[in-house]
Amino acid sequence: MSEEKQLRQAKKRDKKVYITDIAIEKVPYVKYKGMDEEQNEIMQKLARLVLKISKTQNDSNEVAIIWDMASRSMEGYGIDRGDEHSVCLGGDPVSYHLLHSGEKVVLVLLHNHPSTRTFSLEDIYLLLERDNVKFMVMVSNQGQIHYIKKEEDFNTQNAGMMYNKIRSEGKRQGISAYQMSLTFLKRCNEVGLFYR
Repeated sequence: MSEEKQLRQAKKRDKKVYITDIAIEKVPYVKYKGMDEEQNEIMQKLARLVLKISKTQNDSNEVAIIWDMASRSMEGYGIDRGDEHSVCLGGDPVSYHLLHSGEKVVLVLLHNHPSTRTFSLEDIYLLLERDNVKFMVMVSNQGQIHYIKKEEDFNTQNAGMMYNKIRSEGKRQGISAYQMSLTFLKRCNEVGLFYR
């Protein structure tokens, strides 16, 4: 694909952006809240890996990596591949095991978004639904990172009520699902979530 076509695509935030080697390389080192330097370095490598797998094996569509941050190594992560708008978690045997291995596992879910937007309502719902997912990281196909972390004071019930209220009010007012997700992200600190 020509550089000119890629630039035009990049300006269309609701359309799929194809991953470039430059985007993979520019995935930043992030100091994730509650992680140490070693874990932050692993997270950067995994975020780059999400984009590399998406680019080379999945036509720049969604890919998710599920990693047990307690393992403190790059081994033992699961990889799930999806389409342009979603990825079904647990299709990979390692992903399935990590997702269903109990509350003692603290998981990080990294995935890419071909449209370059931040978290969707479906992403937020998954985070609220899964007790053992502590971090959710979204890497755009252009290499930007957003993440949500469950804090110690995270309250599942209050988060679920806020989510449901934003969805029902949004539907009643004809607000897009993406705008509803932005509303939730702006207010997520009220229920013990950290968003960056």
